[in-house]
Amino acid sequence: MLDLHVVARAPRLVDVLSRPSPIVAPENLIDSARGAMTGLAVGNLLGLPIEFCEHNDIIARYPNGVRDINPTEARKPMDDDLAQAVELAESLLSGGDYVQDFAERLITWARTNGRGMGYTTCEVIKELERGAPLPEPARVVYERKGRIAPNGGVMRCAPVAIARRLNPELLVSDSAQTCAVTHYAATCQWSCIIVNAIIAQLLNGVEPDLSAIIAASAGDGCPDLTDIARRDGIPMDTLEAVASGRQPPPDMSWMLGNQKLIGHTLIALQFGLWAAATPHGFEEALVASVSVGGDTDTNAAVAGAVLGARYGLSAIPKRWLECIPERDRIIALADGLAALDRN
Repeated sequence: MLDLHVVARAPRLVDVLSRPSPIVAPENLIDSARGAMTGLAVGNLLGLPIEFCEHNDIIARYPNGVRDINPTEARKPMDDDLAQAVELAESLLSGGDYVQDFAERLITWARTNGRGMGYTTCEVIKELERGAPLPEPARVVYERKGRIAPNGGVMRCAPVAIARRLNPELLVSDSAQTCAVTHYAATCQWSCIIVNAIIAQLLNGVEPDLSAIIAASAGDGCPDLTDIARRDGIPMDTLEAVASGRQPPPDMSWMLGNQKLIGHTLIALQFGLWAAATPHGFEEALVASVSVGGDTDTNAAVAGAVLGARYGLSAIPKRWLECIPERDRIIALADGLAALDRN
């Protein structure tokens, strides 16, 4: 058992996720699973050209929002958000010790691609290469970098939700363990758990009760996320609303202020919460996600995975799908993950 920031069994969240679900037609499940993986991909790609730009600069360049993906992306190596999600999906389907397998795949990916790799992930992979047992490499970097909580775990977590949608206990533990391969902070691990709980419910045909998920997570040991967001000086309107039992804001205007810690995991988490409840459809919601600026590719990857699970592959614009590198491989992985049961 890894030394993680979650209890061995999370009865409150497991109870929320174990409530009876409607029977989902196989074709709807496949559409949603493919939507989650390709939604993550197009979100990543849509946000790439304006990563770390401010809202005013984005609107000056794109008055109607960023609405197209560079078609040359279909021929380029995957960016890190998508690439790591693909490696995680491959590990989950490989059998055996999929957490260790994922760590080894990340080492190989860093050597052969590494496009867009974040500083934390880069430092952890160097520690992984030294052969320390998991999650020691991530813990070492976590302590060295002042216990920060970047978004590099939550950006790639969606494959766990697809694979473990029928097994809440495994969803909780696998979300935490695969996150902690590179990102050790409690807020990183719980961001993955919460986003994956949302995606799993969408895949199971359930409208997620966001407030119940947050409350159950708190009861299972999740730290006070609103308090952390307030302390770190990041916008928290969606998180605060959900924690108080209210609906998230209908638009993204709450994110237009100073984000301070642009790559914070709790910013990305809030994009996932917002995507689960926004009245916008897939395209308009994703355009809104990237238009606010900041870590646009990662925030949109998280939002895209949730929106894809919610609306399905069929809702994603064809012009975006055509820009995804190795699209057939990604769809095949989604199908494979959706075929897993309670194993």
